[in-house]
Amino acid sequence: MLRRILLSIALLLGLLLISAVVLILSPMPEPPGPTDRYPRIVLDHVHIIDTQSGQVQRDRAIWIHQGRIAQITTAGDTVPKDYHYVSGGGNYVVPGLWDNHSHSLKLSPQLHHPLYLAHGVTYLRDMSGCMTGVDSLLACVTDRRRWSQQAQSGERSSPLYPQQSSFAINGGAEVPANFPAFLRMQNAADAAALVKHYQALGVDTLKTYEKLSPQQYRWLSQAATAAGMQLAGHQPWRVTLADLIQARQHSVEHGRLFLFECSDVAMQLKQQPMQEGLINSDVWRQILQSQDPVMCQQKMAAMARAGLWWSPTLLTLQLGARAADPAFRQNPRLAQVPWLLRKLWQADADGMQRRGLDQQGQPVHADLLALAQQQLKQAVALGVPILAGTDTPDSFVFAGSGLIDELELYTQAGLTPLQALQSATLWPARYAGIEASAGTVEVGKDANLLLVADNPLLQIQALRQIEGLILAGHWYDKAQLNALQTFSTEQAGSMALNLQLLWSALQSAQFRQQFAD
Repeated sequence: MLRRILLSIALLLGLLLISAVVLILSPMPEPPGPTDRYPRIVLDHVHIIDTQSGQVQRDRAIWIHQGRIAQITTAGDTVPKDYHYVSGGGNYVVPGLWDNHSHSLKLSPQLHHPLYLAHGVTYLRDMSGCMTGVDSLLACVTDRRRWSQQAQSGERSSPLYPQQSSFAINGGAEVPANFPAFLRMQNAADAAALVKHYQALGVDTLKTYEKLSPQQYRWLSQAATAAGMQLAGHQPWRVTLADLIQARQHSVEHGRLFLFECSDVAMQLKQQPMQEGLINSDVWRQILQSQDPVMCQQKMAAMARAGLWWSPTLLTLQLGARAADPAFRQNPRLAQVPWLLRKLWQADADGMQRRGLDQQGQPVHADLLALAQQQLKQAVALGVPILAGTDTPDSFVFAGSGLIDELELYTQAGLTPLQALQSATLWPARYAGIEASAGTVEVGKDANLLLVADNPLLQIQALRQIEGLILAGHWYDKAQLNALQTFSTEQAGSMALNLQLLWSALQSAQFRQQFAD
C-alpha cells in the first residue's frame, strides 16, 4: 500500500513539474534553397526511371521552375545563370515516395517529417485525425494543411498531405463523454450529422475501424455516398469483404484481410462480437490450416473488379514474426524513437513473444507473415490495386526508412521491383486522384523527386542509397538530408520532447478514451 501511495505522489509531482515548465523544443534545420519562392533548378546528368513502363531514360537533364518540371532534355546543355545547377552524377531519379498509411502527431515536425524526407518520402496518406478539429497530441486537418502549404513555399521541411482523414470511427466507445453525441452514431441521422461534421472540418476520407457494427457501417456508407465522401480504413470485424465492395469503400488496410477472408474458421468467428482473447495463437493456427485457396481467388478477383484498394502494411505482421529476434529488438534506428515510445514498443514485442507459440510450442506469427506475403503476390497478379504503407509509428515501424522495409517485404513475396516501386509512386497518385501532377517524372508534373545511386528496378534496396531530394522544387543535398536525420535523433533523445509528448498525450481526450477502450 505504501509503495502505491509513494508511486502516486511521485507521478503527481511529475505531472505538476511538466505542467509548470515551459518546454522549449529545438527549431528544425532551415529549409534549403534560394530566397526565391520557387527556385529554378537544373538536375543534370541523371537516368530517369519511368514508373509506368519500367524503362530507363538515360543521360537526361530535368529543368524545374515554379515547383514543376518545365522540361526534360538531353544532359549537358548550357544552363542559364538564373538556374541553380545540380549535377546528378549519373544517378537515378524516381518520383517522390508515398507512405500510404501513417499517423501524424503534433510533434511529427520534430520526430517524423525529417526522417520521411531523409528517406525520400514526399507524400503521406495520414490515416488518423481529430474528432473536433482540435487535439493536443494528434495532427488535425489544419496542422497537415499548414505543413503542406509551408513545404510548398519552402518555409518548412515536411512531406505533403494530399488527403485528409477523420479519426477512426469505431462504433461509439472511442468517443469521449463530453463530445457531440452524434459521433457515437446510434442511428442514420447521427451518421448524416457525423459526415456533415467532418466535411466542415475539411475531411475527405472517413476512416472505418474494427468495432463498427454492420448496421452502423451501412448508415455510415449511405451518408458518405450521399455527401460524396469516401470510406477507407480497417475492415470492421463483422463486416464482410462483400459488404465493403457493395459500399464502394475506397481502400482497406492491413495484412490480416485475406488471412481472415480466406479461412472458414475465421469467417465463423466473425459471426460473434470481437472480444479480448478471441484469437490466440492456437486459433491463428486453425486459421492457417483452414485456408480455402479457391474461395480466396474468388474474393481477390471480386475485389479487383470493384477497384477496392488494399494497403497491406506487412510491417504490422513483422512484429509478431520477429519479436524473439535480438537483432530486431536492438535495431540501431531505435535511437530515432522517443524513449517513451521505445518502452511501449518493447513491451508490445514482449507480449507478442509470450503469446506467439501454439499448443505444440511452434511460433505462429512467422507463418502468418509468410502467408500474407503469398496472398499479396496472388492479389496483385489478379489485379487488386495496392498501396504501400507502414502504419508509422506502430511498434518497430520506423518513419521514412520503414517504407523501404515494407517494399522489401513485397519483393521478398515475389513482386517485381517495378511493382513495389509503383505501389509507392504511380499507384497512390492514381488512388488520390492526382496522377496528373504526381507518380511519374514527366513535364508538367510537380517537382517531388528522389535521387538514388543505383537502379531500384534491379533491387528495391537501391532506394536506401539516397543522394538528394527535390521537394516542391527545393533541392536537398545529401548533407542536408543527413542533418535532418541527426535532428530527429537528437529530438528523440531530448528530455523536453519526451515530456512534451507525455503531457500532450495526457491532455488529449481522444487518446485517453482510446487507451481506455
